[in-house]
Amino acid sequence: MVARKKRVPAVLDTNVFVRNFKSQNKSSPNRRIIQLWLQENRLQLVVSDDVVSEYLATFTEVVEMEADRLHRWREHFKADDRCTRVNLGPRYWASRDPDDNVFLATARAGNAKYLVTNDRDLLDLPDDFKRMLPFAIVTPREFLDEFEQ
Repeated sequence: MVARKKRVPAVLDTNVFVRNFKSQNKSSPNRRIIQLWLQENRLQLVVSDDVVSEYLATFTEVVEMEADRLHRWREHFKADDRCTRVNLGPRYWASRDPDDNVFLATARAGNAKYLVTNDRDLLDLPDDFKRMLPFAIVTPREFLDEFEQ
């Protein structure tokens, strides 16, 4: 097993999971990131209760995941040592979409190095705001380009 401290701490936006599940492309960047976390133990997924709630609701509503599979995912987020659960402190209010601010707060509380997303509301935050963050907001492709070089 890879030592936990050698894993790169990252927050994955819900859309990374959705695109992983919906993609027919086995080499999509979204799928590759999930593999780095679940199969290769190279990522430490940082989550909060709010993020997990959003994941599970989206898995039910958008992915139409069945109850037994949803339960397994809930257990991953709850008890897997490749997940770090954090309590949220103060939140940022920078995103055009208020629901996205929980991902910013989770990344900050969990000392994540990356927030990986396909969401323009996060990716298009003002540069001066992004420079003050202690983590990078990147697309899945940008993350892989940097992580796997």
